[in-house]
Amino acid sequence: MKLSGREMTVFIALIAPLLFLIAALLVPVNIWVIMLAILWLGTGLTILYLPSAEE
Repeated sequence: MKLSGREMTVFIALIAPLLFLIAALLVPVNIWVIMLAILWLGTGLTILYLPSAEE
């Protein structure tokens, strides 16, 4: 299965940090890992929102 550029961007920006947050629920991790995943998710949402907001 080959992903297009947009699908890969959505995966890297949204799905991956959500998977890390789910994994953080299952195994004990440092608070910084959780904060990094939340920051990653927020940055990804911003990157995906900006091109549609400019039009």
